[in-house]
Amino acid sequence: MHRIPELLSAVLRSLFKLALFAFLSVLVATILLIGLSAALLALLWSLLRGRKPAGLQTLMRFHQASRQFRGGNGSAAPARASHEADVVDVQAHEVHKALDQPR
Repeated sequence: MHRIPELLSAVLRSLFKLALFAFLSVLVATILLIGLSAALLALLWSLLRGRKPAGLQTLMRFHQASRQFRGGNGSAAPARASHEADVVDVQAHEVHKALDQPR
């Protein structure tokens, strides 16, 4: 006698999980479709106005800024400083007189 309610409960749980999975799948797909549509519309709008898309400009600026860290062969190795002789070694000392004078 207890098998029928347990079987019915298991079937209802499975149907609920399946319905929940289907609902969440449709929700995620809808959100993804809305995001892709918005990105495509922004791209078309920027091209119609004769400007480069903002995302493309950001990527181009990042690429230009990263060139300073590349070696001569285009690798990502940091470039060595050519002005190593400009480094001056000085002894540090504390300045108390400048701090004690009122402004």
